[in-house]
Amino acid sequence: MLETMIEAAHEIAKRSGIDLLFLITKEDVDEDTFSFEILQAPKSYATILESLVYHTDDSDITIFEKYLQTYRISEYISTLTYFKSIEIKKAVVVVYTEPLKAIFIFEPEKSNFMKILKECTERVDPTALRALLTVALNIAYKGREGKKIGTAFVMGDVEDVLSRSKQLIINPFQCQDEKLRDIKNPEIWESVMEFAQMDGVFVLDENGIIVSAGRYIEVPATETVKTKPGLGGRHLACASITRETKAIAIVVSESGGDITLYKDGVEVLRIPSIFY
Repeated sequence: MLETMIEAAHEIAKRSGIDLLFLITKEDVDEDTFSFEILQAPKSYATILESLVYHTDDSDITIFEKYLQTYRISEYISTLTYFKSIEIKKAVVVVYTEPLKAIFIFEPEKSNFMKILKECTERVDPTALRALLTVALNIAYKGREGKKIGTAFVMGDVEDVLSRSKQLIINPFQCQDEKLRDIKNPEIWESVMEFAQMDGVFVLDENGIIVSAGRYIEVPATETVKTKPGLGGRHLACASITRETKAIAIVVSESGGDITLYKDGVEVLRIPSIFY
């Protein structure tokens, strides 16, 4: 079955002017048996996607529901490849086998996930944003000393953000060399995760340089700023500061472990804890 799907996908690729197949499956595949290029995702991708996609018995599922599942898979592929630094810059034909068997064309530039990140990188450095989201994922997944922790990062429009917040504690990053404050430097990630246990938020400039940690946002919530039910004051404060400034905010939920990105006062992206 899988070999037949790959051959069919190759034919679709040729007719569409696409020169790469992206294979997501738990099955073993010998890429050398094919005369065309195949990019095979780690088997863990198939396992993650299987748990993410709502699965019903094939006899009951409608065509529309199959379309929705394929759309979700496309968005999940965008998220997974982004965090695993697998560069897919142009259209590929995807062969997917778990739990829905599907062949479809994935165009990264049309992904909602990638569109949101592109909009955010009009304000902040893309490498810094990727690094910050990676740190947030590590905090959500590992916590600290066996405990889940919540924290938040406000990035960009530093002067305005500082004017609308106050320092709760002595700033641990004050007077530190820039290299030791650069979120793009993996050597400081452990320190960031340690300081994430403190109250308050991290403030970073648009290039990912940490200006402060342990700041309290002093922006009053308004009726125009709303967060989803069950989310606490940290989410509301971060949504509010992005409403009043051109900053973006990333919040790690202590309770659920989800990661939420706010821009212009609204939630623009949520990464569920099941991803990690």
